[in-house]
Amino acid sequence: MSTTLYISGRLSSDKTEVICPLQSSVVLFIAKYCQTEIKVVFVSVELSSISSNDVCSYNISDLSHFCFEFSSWQDLPSLVRNVNLPSIHQPDQRLIRSGLCVVLRHIIKDSHTQNPSLNLIDLLGFKQGCMKMCAEVSSWTKLCEVDIPCSVTYLITDMREMETNEQNNTGRKHLTLPVELTTLENHFNQKCLIHNDNKRYRAEIARLKELFTQSFNGTTDENHSHSTQEEVIERLNSAEISKEHLLFLDRIAFDSSHVLIEQTVQLKHGVRKFKVNKHFKDGDKSSQNGVVEKTDSASETVFDLSDLKAAVMELTFMDVEYEHLYSEGIEMTVADLILITYIYHLLNAMNFAVVQALSSHVKSILKWTQHMLSLSEVQDTAHSLGWNIGKLRNAFHCLSQTVENENENNSPITFQVVDKKEDEEEVELSRNAKMKHRAIKPDVLQALKKFESVGIQAVTGPHPKGENIQVDWDSLPDGVHPKQGNVPVKRTKRKCEQLENLATAVQTVAKPGDIIVDFCSGGGHLGILCAYLLPQCKVFLVENKEESLLKSSSRLRSLGLDNVTLYQCNMDYFIGQFGVGLCLHACGSATDMVLELCTKSQASFVICPCCYGGIHNTHLLEYPRSQLYIQSDISYTDFLTIGHAADQTEFDIKLEKQGRTCMNLVDTDRAEYAKERGYDVTLCSLKPLTCSPKNNLLVGTLRNNRCL
Repeated sequence: MSTTLYISGRLSSDKTEVICPLQSSVVLFIAKYCQTEIKVVFVSVELSSISSNDVCSYNISDLSHFCFEFSSWQDLPSLVRNVNLPSIHQPDQRLIRSGLCVVLRHIIKDSHTQNPSLNLIDLLGFKQGCMKMCAEVSSWTKLCEVDIPCSVTYLITDMREMETNEQNNTGRKHLTLPVELTTLENHFNQKCLIHNDNKRYRAEIARLKELFTQSFNGTTDENHSHSTQEEVIERLNSAEISKEHLLFLDRIAFDSSHVLIEQTVQLKHGVRKFKVNKHFKDGDKSSQNGVVEKTDSASETVFDLSDLKAAVMELTFMDVEYEHLYSEGIEMTVADLILITYIYHLLNAMNFAVVQALSSHVKSILKWTQHMLSLSEVQDTAHSLGWNIGKLRNAFHCLSQTVENENENNSPITFQVVDKKEDEEEVELSRNAKMKHRAIKPDVLQALKKFESVGIQAVTGPHPKGENIQVDWDSLPDGVHPKQGNVPVKRTKRKCEQLENLATAVQTVAKPGDIIVDFCSGGGHLGILCAYLLPQCKVFLVENKEESLLKSSSRLRSLGLDNVTLYQCNMDYFIGQFGVGLCLHACGSATDMVLELCTKSQASFVICPCCYGGIHNTHLLEYPRSQLYIQSDISYTDFLTIGHAADQTEFDIKLEKQGRTCMNLVDTDRAEYAKERGYDVTLCSLKPLTCSPKNNLLVGTLRNNRCL
């Protein structure tokens, strides 16, 4: 059974074009760049669900390199309809992937496997981590999946409204520049951060010294001791080491006080540029002239090769400066391919008329755009999809002429930049999770006094199964036991105890025929146990990490369970209806996303939270959640403070009791949130408590089957 890629799109009424959202355009661009042979299905969706300013069109002929067809949403396999598009269905693995970044990462990995010579895996960056984390914790993923798409749609909408008002003589002449574009611009203006920077710098210097040694050994005699800059660069670029590493010297400047060498390294995808820039102290080069003769033309400057080589030999790794060419630093990643697609369609939708006006505010973004579209692989992909590269080049050419002539900006459009509010934090683009809120002891005590003063106390109850929570592991197949999921031996007993608490609670709320969804399923320990104990139910494992799902897949094959389906996606992409939602130690805000999905689906829930200190507001959630806390004037800072203290629940530590109190207060907010939506909720503890420091359990059922 073949793998299928599903993206939003429909055939035009005259059957000559495919009309699709910008997000689908991103998928098409990267699929074409990767030369993937995956089958593509365009799924027609309700036009009302997509803004008219969030669409683009492709001639059918420009998509001829894809094997594609059209379908309606209703005609998709039922399992595929449980997630938002774009998605990929792999029936042979009972696996469905959903979400822009998840889908693109799979396309890149699969294409690399099919054609390793293209080195497509390089697009995933350092340790293949690009776009790996979800948008709630990675600002890069959020930028590419949420912020830039919203900003582009907003700007196009604003532009078209302005044009309409202008026709009615009621228009304005300025557009508001979204803060996300300003954030990206500021990022490009910063020195790029790279992994293993000192190691890289040393390697660049070593190669440069080897290059000069190889090229100029034996050139100190009188007949070969001087060369022009052009001759030096030509000689260096023809050396064996240059060919081996695809190095190109672009520029050399040298005199008795300074040496500057600019170099380009050709990569499989894009280039890497750096320079070595060293100023010598007074007198260091007093015995060397460096430049023998200088003319009006820089290329005709004649260097003393002995002096130049000696200067190069004195360079150190501290003299290396990388150029910030790409979004994540010095090498192109999938993030650049996502962003260039959105930026191109933004400029194209505005008929490229905004390039000059934008140059005053996002100069670095435009410079990056020019560079990206100068790369042959990107160019070829763009041309094959019918992008109007020529018109964009003309817009940049006109911009460069304006700059050279130092003319004032005569664009009919201007941009208004919204000033950042004083209380807003500066956004730092990073793959890493946001730092947890830190609270000192007086803050925690003050927050606890506030809870006491407004009369909020945690109310706990018994486990739904009372003391009868044991599972007879010896009677189960080996594949069900967590030890088959690579759980370390020293943790196996505690993991079994955790699973017993949740699985037996699920048995009290699940009915035959229910769909049970194990969110943040990891290696599938809980979901697989529930699937075996409740064979009349269907179980979905929802997990963002591919490695974890593949472990689950392997265990399911060995067990022969056919009532389990795997979903690789972030939770906000899962839209299916279900009867029971559960999660074991979903980190921070992920617990609240599970609770939100359960209440929307009117599903029962069995939730064991974790990482309370990782809770923070996201683009999907705000804290506190319950009206009880909000109306009691519990602030966001109060909530973060007790969340920080709630992580201090390790056994036999001084703050354990306080930590448990704070943990209960956070989970009381969650319980109250569900109660306000018609649920009966029990907040209880795992048994024994020693199975985990994070041992709270929330069990909820819809009150009297009430419809919300």
